[in-house]
Amino acid sequence: MKLLQCIGKKVMLAGILISMGAAYKTVPALAAEMPVKPAAENSISENALSENSVSENALPDNPETNGDDATKKNGSIKDTLEETAQPENPSGEAGGAEVQLEEVVEVQEVQEEQPAAVSPDQFQTVNYKDQILTDWQQILDALASLTPQALNGYGDGDKTLVMQLQNVESIPAAAKDSIAPGETGYTKILQCSLGSGVSIVLNGSADNSGFRGISNTNVSVASEKRGKKSVAATVQFASHEDIGAVVSLQVNLPQCSKGTKVSVYAETVAIDDEGNVTVGENACIGTTKAGENGNVEIPIQSTANYMFVYKGAKE
Repeated sequence: MKLLQCIGKKVMLAGILISMGAAYKTVPALAAEMPVKPAAENSISENALSENSVSENALPDNPETNGDDATKKNGSIKDTLEETAQPENPSGEAGGAEVQLEEVVEVQEVQEEQPAAVSPDQFQTVNYKDQILTDWQQILDALASLTPQALNGYGDGDKTLVMQLQNVESIPAAAKDSIAPGETGYTKILQCSLGSGVSIVLNGSADNSGFRGISNTNVSVASEKRGKKSVAATVQFASHEDIGAVVSLQVNLPQCSKGTKVSVYAETVAIDDEGNVTVGENACIGTTKAGENGNVEIPIQSTANYMFVYKGAKE
């Protein structure tokens, strides 16, 4: 009997030792299944926490030993992270979407502020420094306060200032007031290019008090040979208007060298008080000499048909 009891105790003691040994061996096995990642891999940026970085290192792999408690803890940690990751926004909307929307609106506002491109065929200033002006009121305001600093190519010592315009289809009567010397001390000249090498020039130092403006400055330009050596160039305005003051007509003559003698002809135009126009034959109104590149300048008081006859340069 004692022998049997002794054997039984030894068997129980062996069973206990075997159980302890089995339990001891399971601990490193669990640790091997849950490797700890380096801190660099588990780093968490602001407002962008990763769920995997927490679940892989904080939760055990064996659901049987943890049961519902592990699931509840997992869920509470995930909910806390999701709440922390959301930016504060009293309106309840997604903060990131709102920031993106504001950025888009700002970009659109910047694009709207950019000035529209100006076509080279559009009426505009040529040498005004600050910006390209395309409206007569803007141009008249700029002329009234014109200084050398406002024009390209001028210095502080310049006293005669020429503002250049191109694609001019009309000239308002108010131009006479804007080019008047006033108190600035500058002589202001307005050069209006009509195209095809033709310009009308208003000089502020002259008496422009009677200037009525020109409603139609459209011109057609042509040239033809007269005999073996002569050339006749014509500048014909689309309408006949009494300008009311003396302005200059500048023309760039083809096949004309510097110093060439040029005879100038003009239609005889009579306009009565009711505006009726009577056009006579061309008459020679004088002679002039061509300047650089065959440019000539003559004084006119009305828009009409003008002809320039000269000896053509050899081609």
